[in-house]
Amino acid sequence: MASSLRCNLVTPSASILEVDATYVAFPAWDGSKAAQAGAAAFLAKLGEGVVRVDTASGSKQFVIDGGFAQMQGGTLTILADSATPIDQIDPVKALQELESANADANKRGTVSERTTIERRQRAARAKLAAARPVR
Repeated sequence: MASSLRCNLVTPSASILEVDATYVAFPAWDGSKAAQAGAAAFLAKLGEGVVRVDTASGSKQFVIDGGFAQMQGGTLTILADSATPIDQIDPVKALQELESANADANKRGTVSERTTIERRQRAARAKLAAARPVR
């Protein structure tokens, strides 16, 4: 059995990461999921949060905002609506995004509009949490 799996992180506009990984953890819409070498095939709807990709040379982390993950034939493909490396997140901007989404949450709207606002809130919270240093 192989000790790594191929991990591809892509967005609709760019290929963000293509590496051999030992372990990948990611947020699904129904909770955290993970994959490593030898994982069975699956298809999962992504949520908002942090993707952690462990390789032989270290770990990389990205905040994603929805999409899909597919494991097939030793390759995990994460197609995210957006993906931002944690070290590129501006905590001030993330806080502004959260405040804007929170303000919009107080307005009346359709179910679809409410769903979009709640997704913006979750994405902004994930960015803000990832940008804060661990103490």
